[in-house]
This record gives sequence, C-alpha cells and structure tokens, in this order.
Amino acid sequence: MNKAQLLNIKVLPHEVTKSISSQLGIAESHLSYKVEKRLMTCIAQGDVQKLFEELQVFSNSIGVGEMSADNLNQYKYMAVSSITLATRYAIEGGLNEADAYSFSDMFIRKIDLMKSPDKIISSLAQAIIELTNSVAEEKSRLKYSPHIRKCIAYINKNINKKISIKDISEQCGLSADYLSHLFKSEIGENLSSYILKNKLELSKSLLLEGLDNHKICQALGFSSQSHFISVFKKQYGITPKQFVLYTK
Repeated sequence: MNKAQLLNIKVLPHEVTKSISSQLGIAESHLSYKVEKRLMTCIAQGDVQKLFEELQVFSNSIGVGEMSADNLNQYKYMAVSSITLATRYAIEGGLNEADAYSFSDMFIRKIDLMKSPDKIISSLAQAIIELTNSVAEEKSRLKYSPHIRKCIAYINKNINKKISIKDISEQCGLSADYLSHLFKSEIGENLSSYILKNKLELSKSLLLEGLDNHKICQALGFSSQSHFISVFKKQYGITPKQFVLYTK
C-alpha cells in the first residue's frame, strides 16, 4: 500500500457494519485490539512503510462502532478518538509531548470545521502519516552529533524569527562554514534549505488555522508576503490560497 491508497481508505457506516456482522452471526465489527496495537506500534516505531503494510488488509474499508446518530459527527468522533490514541503512541515513541499535543489540538480544530466525511478520513490518514514521520525524525536526531542536535533545537525554538546561519553557528560554537558542512554531511540537505522547509511546513498549519499571508509572515519571519508566496509555490506547486481551498 502506498500513501495515495492510504488516503483513500473508506470507513463503513455503522449501519453497514452492523448489518454485515448480523449476517455473519458475530459481534458488531470493530477494529480488533490486536490490529489496533500493530497499527499504533508502527507510529511508536516511526515506521511509515510498516504502517502501510499493516493497513493493506483494510485497504477497502474499516468498520467502526456507532458513536453518533449523525453521520458527519460519527466520522468526526472517530477521527478525534483515533488521533488521540495515535498521539499517545507517538509520545511513547519519543515525540516531544508538547509538540504531540499541539499537533493533536490543531488537527481536532481542523476536523471540527469539516463538512465532508471523505475529507475527514483523508485528513486523519495524513495526520497519522505526519505523526509517524515526526517520530522517525525524532528517533533519527538521537543519531546526530551534539552540535547538530543543538543546531536543530535552536531552529525549532526560533522558527518564528529570521534565522541566520551565523546566529546558529555562534550558538553551536562553530564557524558558519564548518557548521554548514557538518549539517549537510549528517542531515543530507543544506542548512538554509532545512530552515525554510520547516518554516513552510509550519505555515501550512497556520493557514489551516485561518491566518492570512501577512500574519504568517509576521509569525514566521518571512521578509515579505510576495517572498512567502513565491517560496511556498516553489516548494508545493500551489499558492497558499490554493492550498487552503484544496484542503477544505
């Protein structure tokens, strides 16, 4: 199973799973504890590929119990309960607790505004992928040298400011050239590109929160709205406005 397939998983309405279970003479269909444990363990291990493999058996549909008589609320409640559980496993996997809960809160606020069950499922799948990748990144950081861990920590702490390589190198006690070389060697990408990528990833969350381009530039230290729009489109192939429209 690939990412596209994961994002298209369907959840059977409760009345359907209830009918199927009745015909088979078994209890109402729920995701079994063993399967749930395997899936959530993938998150804790930061293993996206394994997550896809475990979901292969459910590529057509997943049944859930009745949580609301209203169909839209049924999907919302399912998504909230799922992300809550996934967040706990992500924390167990080493993800920073504050970051994990912040991610969960943002996702729940986003889901609360949605009107389409398909969008809810797609957003849940995407959130689980992001959580799993975040755990993987956190685990990989443990392999980095102390200088690079300090560098990444500084970037994360000051992501809302204009960050220069000179500022970071001074914090790490290294020359700018040597830090850039070390970062490229260990991380596999340029330091400046890494900073921009993280700012842009955060900007997507802020866009979904309802912030406009001007406020995002203020929040993340972009020099101008035109610069923000330009680098956003270069990174993702669409403008910030289009991103918001496509994700609603």
